[in-house]
Amino acid sequence: MAEPTATAELANFLAAVDLGSNSFHMVVAEEIGSDIRLHDRLREGVRLAAGLRDDGSLDPAVEQRALDCLARFGQRLRGIRPERVRVIGTNTLRHASAAEGFVHAIETTLGYPLEIVAGREEARLVYLGVAHSLAVDADERRLVADIGGGSTELIAGRGFTPNLRESLHFGCVASTRAYFPDELITVAACERLEKRVRMALEPMLDDFLRHGWDQAVGSSGTIKAIARVLAENGQGLRITHVGMHWLREQMIRLGSVPALTQLRGLKADRAAVFPGGFIILFALFESLRLQEIRFSEGALREGAIYDLLGRIHQEDTREMSIRGLQERFHSQVQRNQGVAQWAEHFFMTAATSWPLHGGHRQWLHWAALTHDIGLDIAHSGFHKHGEYVWQNADIAGFSRREQGVVAALVRTQRKRLPGLIQLRALGIAAEDVVALQQLAVLLRLAILFHRGTALLTAPPGLTVSGKKLVLALPPQWLTEMPLMAADLEQEQEWITPDFHLQW
Repeated sequence: MAEPTATAELANFLAAVDLGSNSFHMVVAEEIGSDIRLHDRLREGVRLAAGLRDDGSLDPAVEQRALDCLARFGQRLRGIRPERVRVIGTNTLRHASAAEGFVHAIETTLGYPLEIVAGREEARLVYLGVAHSLAVDADERRLVADIGGGSTELIAGRGFTPNLRESLHFGCVASTRAYFPDELITVAACERLEKRVRMALEPMLDDFLRHGWDQAVGSSGTIKAIARVLAENGQGLRITHVGMHWLREQMIRLGSVPALTQLRGLKADRAAVFPGGFIILFALFESLRLQEIRFSEGALREGAIYDLLGRIHQEDTREMSIRGLQERFHSQVQRNQGVAQWAEHFFMTAATSWPLHGGHRQWLHWAALTHDIGLDIAHSGFHKHGEYVWQNADIAGFSRREQGVVAALVRTQRKRLPGLIQLRALGIAAEDVVALQQLAVLLRLAILFHRGTALLTAPPGLTVSGKKLVLALPPQWLTEMPLMAADLEQEQEWITPDFHLQW
């Protein structure tokens, strides 16, 4: 992936690209003092979900349509600094397990890395975007619904804080294909989809009703389309319970997807995915006992912009999540901070010889701070328990790639170091495996030295040349720290044949 060239004129610009299952969106904004000024808001209907095959691959024609769109987006992104751009993939890319080449093509076309986020992280960003688009009372409770092409996010929160986050595995594209495959809109088909939505909501319904809300807000293209149709047909400026029942009757009366274009206010490209999205919202109205819902322009891409600002100004959600993991799994925080300092020392030396960058430094830091979380589950195999937590937990702020690499680092902190092929088998992307194996060696050394070098008055020197690592230790250390010598001998055995350690 080519490194984007930043320009001084765009130094304060930020951008977020949302690769949704139905549409691709991009927002470009400028940071002016404490304010954000919107410069561009772009949208193209790509219908990525329509190209997802059962084996996890994507239809080549859909891939090309997506890349053509991103080539146009990429022209507007040129010159914006890499650390001020986020490209986020959602439901379809989460399920496109056999589309690694497409992911690489996305990054090449845009010139920026892609983050594929989990459903609840998507929900968090949606809520953040909506909250910032509204006049926020710190005590105001809010319900937010976002019906995408492949999934539906439902969030309840207060002010800027999401308290309940759920991602449901159905959206307007997938549901229209599944429940209206012949483009006929019947009462039976609507009722089948309504039943599916109600069943999916049932386990979480009491929690949402107990939380309550002062207003309900929708943030997706589906909800915007419904609001427009109701408004242009004299059903009010907000989506109401009465309006939803009126529109359901009209939809069934028209009887087919092509006939929906007769509805005043419904665009032709939206009609193709309208039935599934509408029925999902209808079922949400019924299950959650909604009387009305308003539309907000703020959504995931705006949430990503504000989350990015937090990272820039030292309010990184990921650091808060790390502290949450430490607290939840009773980490030895002070000890782990010491491990992180050792890891930083070794990283700064190794990075002069190995092609490591700031992102790798973050991975190593997060792994050092949480390398012991598996101990709260069991001492035996604690590194595997820690890996499982990182791999499977909903950890706010992290992409799936970030969670995967930190999980692998936690896993590889002890016992025999996995080879590159074994790391690929753990789900690590080809472009990450070499750096991850190097970071694993540095993490292992950091843990080892923090545990056993109380007598050292200064950190040891480290020289790195390819696969060879040479430690510079005081002359008397062998007699004063025999256990450390034994640990290093064991470590040398465990990292062979990929690395060679000398001291």
